[in-house]
Amino acid sequence: MVRYNEALDKDESGQSETREENLFNRFPPEEERFLTTPSVVIDSGGRIIVWYLPGALTTMIIKDIHGAMHSMSGLLKHSIITSKITQWRTNRSNFHTSPDGMVTPGCINISPAWFQQGREVHGFSPEVSAALKGDSGHNITMSLQRSGIIVSAALQVMHPDLYWAGMETQVRLGKWASRYELDEMHYHLQRWTSVFNVVSIICNRRSPPHRDPKCRPAAFDIMTTAGRYHPVVMDFMNLGIKFLYDSGSILASSCRLVRHYMNVEEGNWIVTAWYMQDSIHNFVGTPSTEYVKYDRVNM
Repeated sequence: MVRYNEALDKDESGQSETREENLFNRFPPEEERFLTTPSVVIDSGGRIIVWYLPGALTTMIIKDIHGAMHSMSGLLKHSIITSKITQWRTNRSNFHTSPDGMVTPGCINISPAWFQQGREVHGFSPEVSAALKGDSGHNITMSLQRSGIIVSAALQVMHPDLYWAGMETQVRLGKWASRYELDEMHYHLQRWTSVFNVVSIICNRRSPPHRDPKCRPAAFDIMTTAGRYHPVVMDFMNLGIKFLYDSGSILASSCRLVRHYMNVEEGNWIVTAWYMQDSIHNFVGTPSTEYVKYDRVNM
């Protein structure tokens, strides 16, 4: 996967079929697989590329996720746009309504301290995401606490160095916010239980084939899914691997390396996508981590 990453452009979106066909022909998967049981995917150099944990979330955690979604239903509703089809993540055409009104379609980003798009350059400072500003933001942070602990505990096993880098970054951010009397940021950082500094809440959305170019190749994002819907397949297209993505599943991978796709047309489902902004790690001076290898993980 190191050579594969070197072949990717800096802002590789995964949405050019011609470009992706070229990459696929240069780096074809050895075989096609459909996974339904807990699995770890490793490259030829022993680097862990994917963790797949179906049924990992308990009923209590799934209820927590639904409760968190309800606390932000207004934000989800107003996140959907009708113009700019290139902004597929929030375009109305990619969302379906809830059959019973129990899930509000939409997609929002939540962070106690992050850089808004276009501000990841010198001269700008981190800020609290819009979703957490004001009194309602306090409830949202609290509603995500148990989920934040679960994904952090999972990362501690999956990628120990990245876990500690995330922990160090949160501590440094807290000290920075306190020093400059950024009270709102400091409040949320004190109550933010995840080593990931951003979570996207995605409800009733289908996702076309894509990559997330700002993710580091050696890092992991963690995605969880909850809800009631017909069986869904998550397709890691360039790896030639498909996963049964039932409610309660956890998938961890670098979403830069993996071109992924899933399509849900009916039912209720909530995806939480936890990730780290590398620019935030750079801002506080946390060193980058390397790929995690199979022999370094305590299985």
